[in-house]
Amino acid sequence: MIYFLGDTRIARSSPGLLPDLVSKLHWRGEILCYFRLYIAFCWAGVANWTNAKRYLDELRSTVKSFEISQAGPLGHLMMYLDGVYHQGIGDFDTALHIFGHAKFNLSTAKSTTLTSADQVERDIALLAALNTLWILQDKPRLDPDRNMVLMERLEPYCANHPNQEIRAAFNLVVATVETNPPSQLFKVKGYLRAALDCAQATANTQFLAITLSVMCSRFFSNVVGAQAEKSARAASVQASKSGNVLWMSVADGMLARCYEVQGKKQEAQSTMEQAWMYSEQALPDV
Repeated sequence: MIYFLGDTRIARSSPGLLPDLVSKLHWRGEILCYFRLYIAFCWAGVANWTNAKRYLDELRSTVKSFEISQAGPLGHLMMYLDGVYHQGIGDFDTALHIFGHAKFNLSTAKSTTLTSADQVERDIALLAALNTLWILQDKPRLDPDRNMVLMERLEPYCANHPNQEIRAAFNLVVATVETNPPSQLFKVKGYLRAALDCAQATANTQFLAITLSVMCSRFFSNVVGAQAEKSARAASVQASKSGNVLWMSVADGMLARCYEVQGKKQEAQSTMEQAWMYSEQALPDV
């Protein structure tokens, strides 16, 4: 006999096993939560904030309906996703408030042997801190001294992290944030090289797009020559492969400016129009 409960199905092999049914229902509720969490992150990864919000709301509804505990990794992931959503739509104050929650306090994180759940929680806390650092580069919030303090605090956790994508994120952050004193050029190049190596090793097209975009902006802005155009094209190609309309807008905007510097006015105009189209898709009415 099969019972329909919400949007899950419970198969019962014999009567009188209510505790087993409750346990199975709870387990299926947790699976449904992680499924919706995954889909929400997928939409966030391509900067589709409308759909990311839709699945985030469905996730919250599922947690409530199935009475799923938000202690542990699920709660950390839900809160981090909420911060990412508000960062994505430009609500930086709310994003900073979320990322500053006690759940993400690294000073209280376990420093000895970690369980798998502990490791997930710490990794999400690291990502929240890295997101915070990038938000703090917004001009009204910019504080080079504070940036240096935050980076020094994160380095022991991130510099040699076993997860290459966390290492890539950290290297991108330290290569781009403003510090006092400023980072030396050879160090910036080293950070970007490390980020590129990690992105290539994990085949992460979004990190590749971001790293190449940073390289293009840092080393080839307003530069005339084939190498500058090649760099801008590479960033545009990787951004297109990532499917993230925000970085597609950024990369195509840089490519358009590169064309303009090279005197290719027609290419510059069409590419800039495309960049504007992507920018409107990246921040619709949400």
